Amino acid sequence: MEKAKIIMGGFVRLSTAITVLHKNLERVKTDRVQSLNLKNGEVLMMYMLYDNPTGLSAEQLSRACHLDRSFISRSIQSLHAKHLILCQSIPEGKRRYGAKLYLSEKGEQVGYTLHKYVREIQTFLNEGISRKDLEIMYATLKKLTDRFEELNRITRNQPDALS
Repeated sequence: MEKAKIIMGGFVRLSTAITVLHKNLERVKTDRVQSLNLKNGEVLMMYMLYDNPTGLSAEQLSRACHLDRSFISRSIQSLHAKHLILCQSIPEGKRRYGAKLYLSEKGEQVGYTLHKYVREIQTFLNEGISRKDLEIMYATLKKLTDRFEELNRITRNQPDALS
């Protein structure tokens, strides 16, 4: 019985910690980028495009940002309307989703600002945490992510597999 309580307590602690962390992360992004007129998901897309000056396709952006294709498509339209991104011309018969996306000149300025914000935020967050502890945290988060993805695959194929 005690082991079950510990397991449940750990799951609740993990769920709560992730929820609070995510809420704070989204709030920081929203507050910081308010003047840039970007939605939270667009922030990550702009960051990735700034980091990849040779361009990324919508499919590559979707994978890099871990955002679904429909969100990426809507965001591309939004970012294009804001004159922040450019899309390479698409040869006839090719899928639009595979076309390379690049930052416009205005987008480059926004990307530079985002990089500056990210450096400031990361520096603040890392303060007082050793490099070793940060590496352990990121490695642990990666393992948890992998385990959750495996669990999702198992339960998608066999909903009662863990019972």
